[in-house]
Amino acid sequence: MVALAAAGVVATAQPAAATGQLGHRDVAPSSWLHTDSRTPHAAIATGDGARVGAWRDDAGQHHIGKAYFTFDLAPFSGTSVETARVRLPELAVTDCGAERATEVWAVAPERPITWADQPVEQVELPGPATAGGCVDEFLTWDAVDVVRQAVAEGRSSVTLAVRVSEEHQGDVRHGRVHRTNPRLSITYNTPPSTPTRLLVGSGAVPCAEGLVLGDDQPLAAASLSDPDGEYGLTARFAFWSVDDPATRVEHTHTVVGGQATSSFPRGMVQHGGTYAFAVRGEDGRAVSEWSRPCSFRSDRVAPDKAPTVTSPVYRRNGGPPGDGGQGVPGEFTFTANGVADVVAFEYDGIGVDHGRVAADRPGGSATVSITPTSDGPVHLFVRGVDAAGLRSPSATYDFWVKTTAPWVQTPYMPELNRPFTVVFEATQEGATTFHYRVDGGAEQTVPVEADGTNRVTMTPTDPTKERYAFTVWTTTADGARSGVTAKDVYVHFAAPWIWADPWYPVLGDTVELTFEPAARDVATYTYTVNGGDPIVVAADPDGYARVRHTADRLETFDVTVFSTSSDGIDSGTARESFPVRDGAPQVTSEDYRRGYVDGWPGKAGAFAFSSVVPDVVEYRYRFDAGAEQVVAAGPDGRASVVLTPTHPGRSTLVVRAVTRSGLVSGAGSYDFWVAGLPRSWTRAAPAPSTSERRSRSGRPRCCRVRRSSCTPSRAGRRRSCRSTRTGPRSSTTSRPRARRSSGCGPAPRGLPVERLDGVLLRRPRSLTASPCSYRGRGTSTASAC
Repeated sequence: MVALAAAGVVATAQPAAATGQLGHRDVAPSSWLHTDSRTPHAAIATGDGARVGAWRDDAGQHHIGKAYFTFDLAPFSGTSVETARVRLPELAVTDCGAERATEVWAVAPERPITWADQPVEQVELPGPATAGGCVDEFLTWDAVDVVRQAVAEGRSSVTLAVRVSEEHQGDVRHGRVHRTNPRLSITYNTPPSTPTRLLVGSGAVPCAEGLVLGDDQPLAAASLSDPDGEYGLTARFAFWSVDDPATRVEHTHTVVGGQATSSFPRGMVQHGGTYAFAVRGEDGRAVSEWSRPCSFRSDRVAPDKAPTVTSPVYRRNGGPPGDGGQGVPGEFTFTANGVADVVAFEYDGIGVDHGRVAADRPGGSATVSITPTSDGPVHLFVRGVDAAGLRSPSATYDFWVKTTAPWVQTPYMPELNRPFTVVFEATQEGATTFHYRVDGGAEQTVPVEADGTNRVTMTPTDPTKERYAFTVWTTTADGARSGVTAKDVYVHFAAPWIWADPWYPVLGDTVELTFEPAARDVATYTYTVNGGDPIVVAADPDGYARVRHTADRLETFDVTVFSTSSDGIDSGTARESFPVRDGAPQVTSEDYRRGYVDGWPGKAGAFAFSSVVPDVVEYRYRFDAGAEQVVAAGPDGRASVVLTPTHPGRSTLVVRAVTRSGLVSGAGSYDFWVAGLPRSWTRAAPAPSTSERRSRSGRPRCCRVRRSSCTPSRAGRRRSCRSTRTGPRSSTTSRPRARRSSGCGPAPRGLPVERLDGVLLRRPRSLTASPCSYRGRGTSTASAC
């Protein structure tokens, strides 16, 4: 089978077209040196720069040099080089006017490099690419062919020689000094790693020998990775029938989070056949090795018979009082009922924990111990399971479990700080000990008395804990355990009731607090107000208590109280909060009504103050931006003041009440609107006589004169007139007009509408003057005033 599966992997496809992520690294030289024709047997690896070409020393002697840089390529083993560029920054130039003649060659030194023993210069690198300028920090050569070949040949390093061309090598004008820290920048692609952790089937089952699946279209998954990164990484899945490798089908899927998932083609997997899949990674440039094939046998037919179930302890269809008991284990035997491929049994039910047990052989049986967790009728369901995980119909086994859990009797809501008793009664045969826990605490025991009962007493003292959970069971002398009974006890805190009159007090009110008992035999109450010192008051014969409290702060006051019985037992604590109203004064005025526009600046108005705060002796008020004023209150707690607005528009009056004890109420605000002053008007003087008017202007002063010139009508046309008015208005042409009269002289006027802060103010009555009129028709006319 494995040989066939492996044969199915031989056929391959080209990598996916998508381009994956590339690696990038800048490599510094692992070593460098330069040679000097003046010292032909020495290699120089010191100094700030590497000299190439010719130069003269201080004594005028002529030198020629070359530089050599070796770069480590070991990290790129097994990769494909995409780009490689070497950058050789220049440090100094002898003559900027001389053309750059620098060359870079790949060499393969076999012995230490000196001027006298130079390695063969094999391949010249294309370049350089320059950024311009005399001294170039970004001088680069293309080294991709040299580096790619070195990596492909498995070499661990590459050495580059830097020199001036043979033509200009001896010319000092072409000499250069390069930095000793060049960089070889390489981008490369690493093939994806071989996929691992192959999973198959709807249950994501790890691949293993002898695997059997019942899925008709099994899922397939694998873990993939790429040293260069996951971007662009895909998984190629190959699916085939082991019996017929020609059925091979391949699918590609994107890798997400290091995982890829696919599924067998629909219809490929048939019952009884053997199938396999394999996976490889692809990044668009390279592919990984194929994973080992994952094969399985297909079984798509479930067991057709329900298993048989028997038990020597719990009889089938047994009735009350039942067998065994809650917590009493019993053996159950399951058989495959003649189904040969059943390899395991699953069981569960109400009162039975879920379980699985392997058969002793395919088609065999299994015996398991089951401990019922509840009493009464129990239904056990059992199913046979084959190697593919397919399940048979369920077998139902009904039996009755005898009650063994003890009876637990608890009181109804015992009071806080008063002891209560819980009674245990055993039902397990041969029970000798009661075991119990409270709130999951330490296990405690009491013996089973001759009458089969016992009791425990406890006192609830935690005023924040209202429930106590008991769990109780019994055991026999030989350690057999009964069922467990769980019972809760709820505690009545018996906290007093708190009543207040009034319930919503005003600042300064005296509030009567009444404490009503919720516990029995109350002797005293202990209360606090606003977290102050505890105060103890005696209860009335009827168990009530009444106290008084003055609401002296503009905030909610909090009351806590608990009762104490005559035998010294405290109740729970009651808490109540009472908001205090601020008693802000009420302000009224007939002269300046709230929200209306009244009066005018300089017109005085009366304002009345009142408050629900008791025992008010004075009011403090502030009118607009003025200083705070004080007015005494009368015996009825009221007061009034007369105020005079000084400006139109909105005015605000803020008032606080002050009690005899010095309490200050909240602020009451009263807003009103003041009308603006009317504008001043001057009535027209008595009209002069006609002669006076004519003597001044030749025309009545109060009238405009219309001069008209008319053109007689012609055939097909109407008579038209041109009238000219005196004054600034231009002449217009108009049709003949009927006689009319109009007012002239000083026009009637009124105060324009004023708006202050968006409020419409009153308009004063209009001031009018006597009118005059004129008549005009056809020719120029004027009427006297």
